[in-house]
Amino acid sequence: MSTSTSTSTSTSTKLRASQRLALVAVGGGLGAALRFVVTVALPVAAEEPWLATPALVAVNLTGALVAGFLRGVLELDQSRGRSVEWLDAFLLVGICGGYTSYSAFAAGVVEEWHVSRALAICTAVATLVLAPIAALIGMRLSGGYSARPLGNNR
Repeated sequence: MSTSTSTSTSTSTKLRASQRLALVAVGGGLGAALRFVVTVALPVAAEEPWLATPALVAVNLTGALVAGFLRGVLELDQSRGRSVEWLDAFLLVGICGGYTSYSAFAAGVVEEWHVSRALAICTAVATLVLAPIAALIGMRLSGGYSARPLGNNR
């Protein structure tokens, strides 16, 4: 197990692996539930199942934007000597990780390929090109991004 390079305040302690796992699991469950609502429940409720693909792209792009923003904010907090390990576990790895989904994206592209190759290619390119750009925009908007690793927390 690698040790974290993050600075901790005297009032905080390093999370145990079981605590980190619990935070990631709860956050991941919340994020996955939110992704389900946006990509499955809303399109079905609107009786427009074709909305699932654009909704998944929107989920991945908004998730990348939020994750980038949070990453910058956490980096700022860490540079001020605050412990961010629990927020990193719950918000970034948990909620953002559960909300965005590479596996759902990949399966959706394969399904689309059988219906419309052009749509499948557009979906893949939009996600693979625009999601990193959205993450960078989020990091820049937070004002805390310096391109340094947050630590060995992930």
